[in-house]
Amino acid sequence: MHAAPDPMPDPMPDPTPHATVVVPNLPEPDAASGDPELPAVADALSLDPGATCLEHDRLTEQVVSWLERDQIDPRLSVVVEGNPTEAHTVHITLWTHGKVIAERVFAPGPHRCEDLHAVVSLAIAHALDATVLESVGSSAPDAEAIEPPPPQPPVESAREVVTPATPTSEPNPGPGPDLTPRPSPWDWRLHGGAMVTIGAPRPIGGGVQLGIELGWRDRIDVQVGGLVMSAGRQPVEEGTIDITLMAGRADVCTGFRVERVRPRLCGGFLAGSAYGRARGYYRDFETVVRWVAVPIGGDVRVDLTRRLAFSFDVDGLITLINPIFDMEEELQVRKLRDLPPFAVTFGVGLVVGFGEGHRGAGP
Repeated sequence: MHAAPDPMPDPMPDPTPHATVVVPNLPEPDAASGDPELPAVADALSLDPGATCLEHDRLTEQVVSWLERDQIDPRLSVVVEGNPTEAHTVHITLWTHGKVIAERVFAPGPHRCEDLHAVVSLAIAHALDATVLESVGSSAPDAEAIEPPPPQPPVESAREVVTPATPTSEPNPGPGPDLTPRPSPWDWRLHGGAMVTIGAPRPIGGGVQLGIELGWRDRIDVQVGGLVMSAGRQPVEEGTIDITLMAGRADVCTGFRVERVRPRLCGGFLAGSAYGRARGYYRDFETVVRWVAVPIGGDVRVDLTRRLAFSFDVDGLITLINPIFDMEEELQVRKLRDLPPFAVTFGVGLVVGFGEGHRGAGP
């Protein structure tokens, strides 16, 4: 005869393989001994917690709650042993007359202490109820007449089973606030490159420039830097003259972005000195004179990576203070070289961005 299934399904299915051994019906108590007093669950339950968090009083209280009574068959006793090294492994055995009639192992059981108490106490109550039914000869309903319940997926803890579901009538909360960090509208950049000059100085020369700039939202840039330009040694009449232009520069630019391309228009102020060195004349000389100009132009920047861009620029230089190089002779002062009122520069270079707000080197 087989034990009847428990009418209350186990809310904590155990995915761990286990073995249950059931012996034939328990022998009836000796009639001569009379009806012995039923022992309390606390007296019939023995606990060796080992490395687990199980507590005897707490476990007894939950077994009584599951059984809905405080007494059990006097022929039964329960031994619960926790693993001495593993905090979530528990071995349960059901004894009668010195023999094991049922056992169950949780390896591992739930990790939460309250869940471990719940599943162990439920397993004990289930074993006690099944054993009592078998001992009094109660037959279970025909297994073929009972529709098997649908399989339930294993859960990690009893807490997930007993937690009530959220009512469907409760409105879903709206999306929370957007905590994504917003990019800064400001961006620092470093730019530098080489240039070809026409007329600064005469006739055709070259130079380099370097600067730093602060940009705001791809719209406005403020940049400062410096440049050096020279045409090398040029023949003038019977001698040669070498002119080098050195100046600081400040510009304000405005532009927009189209995908990875950003064109800009710029205007600013340029002030510095012109260094001249004359050789091969009646009297050789070296001199430094002032130079001031207004640059007006623009550039086109193409993003290569998130922080690096290629730049191509064109500027027109309007001379405000023209450096003139004169040579004093015995009877006259002869002008050797000056700068034209207007010059043009073409440049290529790289721009490195340090901001986090935008793609590429643009602000």
